[in-house]
Amino acid sequence: MIHPEIRGRAGSLLPMAIPFNGDNVKHMDLGRRTFLASATAAASTSAWAAQSGASAPVSANDKISVAFVGVGVMGSENLKAAAAQPGVAVGAVCDVFQPNLERAEALARRLGQQPKTVRDFREVLADKSIDAVCISTPDHWHPYITVEACKAGKDVYVEKPACVAVSEGAVMVEAARKYNRVVQAGTWQRSGQHFQKACDIVKSGELGKISFVRAWIYSNQPQTGIGNPPDQAPPGGLDWDLWQGPAPEHAFNPNRFGVYPQKYSYFRWFWDYAGGQITDSGIHMLDIVQMAFGDPMPHGVVALGGKYWLTDDSETPDTMQASYEYPGFLGSWEHRSNNTELGTSRLMGITFHGPRGTLYVDRAVTRLTPEKGSDLAAFEMKRVEDPHPLHWANFVDCVRTRKRPNSDIETCVRSSITCILGNLSLRAKMRLDWDDARHTVEQESARYLLHREYRAPWKLEA
Repeated sequence: MIHPEIRGRAGSLLPMAIPFNGDNVKHMDLGRRTFLASATAAASTSAWAAQSGASAPVSANDKISVAFVGVGVMGSENLKAAAAQPGVAVGAVCDVFQPNLERAEALARRLGQQPKTVRDFREVLADKSIDAVCISTPDHWHPYITVEACKAGKDVYVEKPACVAVSEGAVMVEAARKYNRVVQAGTWQRSGQHFQKACDIVKSGELGKISFVRAWIYSNQPQTGIGNPPDQAPPGGLDWDLWQGPAPEHAFNPNRFGVYPQKYSYFRWFWDYAGGQITDSGIHMLDIVQMAFGDPMPHGVVALGGKYWLTDDSETPDTMQASYEYPGFLGSWEHRSNNTELGTSRLMGITFHGPRGTLYVDRAVTRLTPEKGSDLAAFEMKRVEDPHPLHWANFVDCVRTRKRPNSDIETCVRSSITCILGNLSLRAKMRLDWDDARHTVEQESARYLLHREYRAPWKLEA
């Protein structure tokens, strides 16, 4: 159903509006007292956790049993990274798609693990032998399973983006703090040494006053994209109803499911389940932008874009530019789908622009180029270690010590919201101004866009 307010304002740009959920309005004006929990509250152990003993640090000699919920391409990569960590046991693999489940079980056994196989994540959460849960499901499941895992006394590693709707993020942070859980998000670049070096350079002031930061991803895809297959019966071994979960009910379509071996998961290009390129790749880049400046939120966002190249049935824009007004500088995100500038190394990266030089960083290198006449020295630092295993090492250490992880859920929620606001500005065809203290936008007419209605019987409650 298209909300009447957005139908008149955005027309055909919105294939699907985000329904208003009056039950969730209370989460939008909680402000920093809930969304940004104080250090004191974070350090304390909740009454529930104290009674259950769930928050006690794990001994260095104890195995940490991790269950993997959603074991497609990224879930399998997480399984491999986790299994390589000393003291980690793969306690269970879980997926609603039987072929994925069988592949993950075989992978775990090749790695010397003996996991249980489970079709329904609720069995994992009820299993007291499981210490932590890795959530690599489609995006629309991230908030609910994270919150329920926290309530069940499990620590969590959840893939990015943290949430699909703005209001979900506050509930995730609330649950992590309320149940004293370690919740690491999958924005693993924060554990990369060369990304940390880039952020240190920005914070040091070496570049001078930075007024503009640009982030991007480029690709060159066939115009047919993922095609236009018809709705059809789901394949054998797939629980399509459980896969959809809290999302609106829809007939099975191969593209909406889109989770296939050796493929880049297509569900990302449908509004019911995700937010397109900006919440998939953009969050990695914009997360580092915010990290470099101490994790501020933008004051305002204006975004434009659409489907200018692809002729498939995907819903999210194939071409987009979003401008973010941060305190003291302008940030920019852009993606396109039909050009990569001759396949240069600049397929996905960030540039920080200051009067003394330009700092470039991507997943392979950090590079400083001085401005003419600057006394800065040019340098290049290549990636030495893969940040993804380092991110898992950080998570495992925090499960044992109860420290905050490198990508604590609060920081990932903030970066996720930055990306979501870009999408909402584009879809609503209006500038949005973010009120960080109240965790909402100043434009009252757009506030219903910050919510996502959950399909019964699912409810997001911390």
